[in-house]
Amino acid sequence: MKGPIIYYEIKELYGQHLSSTKKATELRQDILEQINLNFNVEVDFAGVRSISSGWARNALGLIVKSKGEEFFKNHILISNMSKGVRKTLLEGIQEVLV
Repeated sequence: MKGPIIYYEIKELYGQHLSSTKKATELRQDILEQINLNFNVEVDFAGVRSISSGWARNALGLIVKSKGEEFFKNHILISNMSKGVRKTLLEGIQEVLV
């Protein structure tokens, strides 16, 4: 990723346990707005203990579905995920793509 980066510290914004699809939708919309303004995005999951697959689908899965995997890789960096959060995030994204 090149260019300026907007940083989202998920635990500080949404807490340790993520399940609200409304909040996930708000995050997705904000991420896409920042990318449209020529920023890249880092989504930091440090301290997040759990996410629901619904949160994963709505926050990030729908970006992959609508914009494609290459767009996602080029503009969004996901950092500091625990194994459990990573597993659920990947499952949520996969659910959208099937």
